[in-house]
Amino acid sequence: MSSKILVALDPSDTNKSVFDTAVFLAQTTHAKLILLQIIPPAPEDESLISVYEEPWQIFQKRGLEALQSLTQEATTAGINAKFIQDFGNPGRTICDFAQTWSADLIVVGSRGLTGAKEMLLGSVSNYVTHHAPCSVLIVRQTLNK
Repeated sequence: MSSKILVALDPSDTNKSVFDTAVFLAQTTHAKLILLQIIPPAPEDESLISVYEEPWQIFQKRGLEALQSLTQEATTAGINAKFIQDFGNPGRTICDFAQTWSADLIVVGSRGLTGAKEMLLGSVSNYVTHHAPCSVLIVRQTLNK
């Protein structure tokens, strides 16, 4: 039985299947939820900061708004839910937070990257699966064709 479920949400993803799966599990097991969203750090190159600063801040703000909305949705469904937005390497930060919070389960999405795409772009779900301190449920996200 999972009493603490960490839900890793991709800030650029509009697919709610990861959240919906976590809510279902939390309702079934009476678990607490923490919705975690990791924002990549802002560029350190001075020439890029001026170009990306405003879009990055908008991206961060929209992510917070989405987290607040989803947390309210989970709370309305009778779940003890909180959210955190953090910055850094997504895979590593998810695993570190799961360790610190003593999560029983991490629910994370997968876009289904394979082969060269996975090697070039990386896979957060793959990293989390191999480094998490607890069980991991990967929710395969359907691609719009």
